[in-house]
Amino acid sequence: MTQQNTNIFRDSVLNKDEFTITYELVPGRGSGGKRLEKILRFAELAKVDGRIKSLSITDNPGGHPALSPTSLGLDIQSMGIEPLLHFSLKDKNRNLVESQLFECHRHQLLNLLVLGGDFPRYGFQGQAMPVFDLDSTQVLNLITQLREGFSAKKGAPGRQMALPSMDFFAGCVVSPFKTLESEQVWQYVKLLTKIANGAEFVISQLGFDMKKYQELIQFMLSKQLDTPVIANVFVPNLTVARIMNKGLVPGVILPDALLQKIQKENESSDKGEKSRLLRAAKMIAILRDSGYAGVHIGGNNLSFDAVSFILDQAELLTGTARQEDVHFPAPHTWYLHENCATSDNTRKSGIFYRFNDSIHKQIFVPGGAFFPLARSISLRCQNNKTLTKIYTFFEHISKKLLFHCRMCGDCTLAEANYLCPQSGCPKRMINGPCGGSINGFCEVYPKERLCFWVRSFNRGTKPECRDITQSTLLPPKDWSLNRSSSWLNYFSGKDHCHVGDKD
Repeated sequence: MTQQNTNIFRDSVLNKDEFTITYELVPGRGSGGKRLEKILRFAELAKVDGRIKSLSITDNPGGHPALSPTSLGLDIQSMGIEPLLHFSLKDKNRNLVESQLFECHRHQLLNLLVLGGDFPRYGFQGQAMPVFDLDSTQVLNLITQLREGFSAKKGAPGRQMALPSMDFFAGCVVSPFKTLESEQVWQYVKLLTKIANGAEFVISQLGFDMKKYQELIQFMLSKQLDTPVIANVFVPNLTVARIMNKGLVPGVILPDALLQKIQKENESSDKGEKSRLLRAAKMIAILRDSGYAGVHIGGNNLSFDAVSFILDQAELLTGTARQEDVHFPAPHTWYLHENCATSDNTRKSGIFYRFNDSIHKQIFVPGGAFFPLARSISLRCQNNKTLTKIYTFFEHISKKLLFHCRMCGDCTLAEANYLCPQSGCPKRMINGPCGGSINGFCEVYPKERLCFWVRSFNRGTKPECRDITQSTLLPPKDWSLNRSSSWLNYFSGKDHCHVGDKD
């Protein structure tokens, strides 16, 4: 096992007097080849240069199979430069998550960027099955427990077992570049929840709206948070810009104005190479002055010489770069500290929400008029197999008709404004949205289906842009309850509410 006494990336990020530079590596499909050789050569040059404090390694970006970030991370680590592993959850169940955390700790791969990941796409002989057993907030909570000394519950395989502390440095992602209030407010709610559950640094989604970059910093300041925030600066070529402009990269918006500019620059003798590098340098100079702790640079087929040129120019441009030169907002974008402050509109809940909320409070909330009766009937049915079947059948039919219920056995309808994430969200997110939506539409069904959490926002009255707070972390589903009655599980204290434990 490789031993390291210091963590250069962590030390840099937590040092308020240092501006941290990271660069994103994207391994391809396969275990070798020219692409990997180019990546390793880049790492060698970055080590010699010394300005890049960490090389981040993506985990099956775009939902396609690629070389494991752990494998490449070990190669990078052996060169003497810190790897930052993307730890995505799209194709891991909770057991594999824990297993891979053990693997990372054993090899001292301690820097992790925890994210849900892009929806799985085509793999061996067809479409891959999405997993998303845990979301990023739940994994950050797990890492926090591992950091503090985790103990498996009594009754688990192997019985109760205390694990030694694991000194991970884990961060999260957030997108400040959403165009709708219903998207953006949820992003900030989830950011606060991630930080509350252990995220030690934040990396933004990539974007091209400088006001949105500033909005994220202003939001952090307004919440009196000192968690370091790193801005994602991406350098697209014309081909990639066209793909992004069509909305084919989850969560990324590249406006028409920027595409037109890149197309014009491409007519020059160098195909716009110098212009795109200078644009990135100007962005970095502005972001450094804006209060970011660093930048996370990415781009297709960037050589180390190109990245070095960006960093050199960013130093020269610090304090003089003009925001209007690199500001490319999407049309009709909603801004938190601008639109929310000036809006006097009061959101109203729909009749379907009010109807279900009223029933829920009367039957399923302790103190409700019918709660004692409902609990008594439920517990009596639970002790009789025939009554349990009738009870469960009635619940299934009624919730199937009203909510497209899939009988997961641990209902979170009330937490999602009476919409079912198990049937309504392709990733089954229960602690807020992923970052993949574009203009309100779901990453998996672009321009066809609204994001589940946008629909939830539009249905209820919370969260409210004037009072963004962290949400209560919902634990992962206990799949031993699947296909059973969530009502019985609720009243008997088996679900996430544990209401039976309170009586």
